[in-house]
Amino acid sequence: MNSSRRILLPLLVLMLMALGVACSSNNADSDSRQGNVRVKLSAAPVTMSAATGTTGASTDNFDGDDGDDDDAGSILSRLEQVNVTFASLLARNLDGDLVDMTIALPTTVDLIPVISGHEFSLPIGTLPPGMYDQIVVVITQVEFVFLNGGKIALTPPGGGWTRIVSVAPFEVIDGQTTTIMLRLRTLDAFKELNGDFQFFPDFDCERED
Repeated sequence: MNSSRRILLPLLVLMLMALGVACSSNNADSDSRQGNVRVKLSAAPVTMSAATGTTGASTDNFDGDDGDDDDAGSILSRLEQVNVTFASLLARNLDGDLVDMTIALPTTVDLIPVISGHEFSLPIGTLPPGMYDQIVVVITQVEFVFLNGGKIALTPPGGGWTRIVSVAPFEVIDGQTTTIMLRLRTLDAFKELNGDFQFFPDFDCERED
């Protein structure tokens, strides 16, 4: 009887160890499964309306009718660059959990070529396989560079401009690349009120086949 117990006990320990190793291996495999996500930036085009009173402006005092709220076209016609720093991207799965996208951010993008009709691809990121229905965009810095050489850097509210963007549910598949398009709503993004320049980023998002 004692001999049987001495034999069964080591066998039981070995079985438990093997089970633990198998579970750890399965969890590791699950954690390592990732799908690639390519995020492209585009923008709704606007008519670059002629700017009024653009001569004689300096870095601290840009011309324009200080009492008016200029439209995006008028503002953009005075700009050489709009440098926007994307700090992070998140995606919400269908369980309602926000998942950080693993991606080489922050990166700074000049929006002027994008608004002019060009697309810009952010570095390819990864997400765990699954279905997602929302993208969260965090922007931490914006710099306006004017044609006359002046510059304005805007201070973001709180930790940055954070925008929640709904998208038709899309699937991220292990080992495959999913492409989504973030389209800037240009007309609502740039404002000038009483001489102060403001940035209100908002996006539409869709899966690109």
